[in-house]
Amino acid sequence: MDKSLLIIILGVLLAIALPFSLGDTEKRSLDITEVTINFEKTDAIFTFHYELGTLPKVYVLLFGSKSLDPKIQTIFADFQYEVIRIDENGAILRMKNISRLEKGYYLHDSMKFGEKLRTVYIMTPDSSRPKEYSNINSTPNIFYRS
Repeated sequence: MDKSLLIIILGVLLAIALPFSLGDTEKRSLDITEVTINFEKTDAIFTFHYELGTLPKVYVLLFGSKSLDPKIQTIFADFQYEVIRIDENGAILRMKNISRLEKGYYLHDSMKFGEKLRTVYIMTPDSSRPKEYSNINSTPNIFYRS
């Protein structure tokens, strides 16, 4: 057997056997560094960036992003969402019906995340700059004019 082929096979087996074994338990799958929330009427687009350890990143590159689904489901368990894009650096999710229209304003009640997020930027259609929130466990209460 060719030596380079053997090295590749061993690397793949190692990636399969130990995909999330580096780091403490909180960082084994992914560490979300930043989330940007763009409210669009009753829906919102969540764009988030995360860091993966070396082995998890290789695992995702080799076998796809499906291994990240359980972590995303844990964080956004209280949300109804669809995945727009997901890769080894981040993801974009469309959150469905997280706000409501009432008397000409869109209202968003606080919704709990499955874990604390470091930095969250909130954009509403009526503001030109995002509002920044640090170390939060839930989306803040937001309202803006339709």
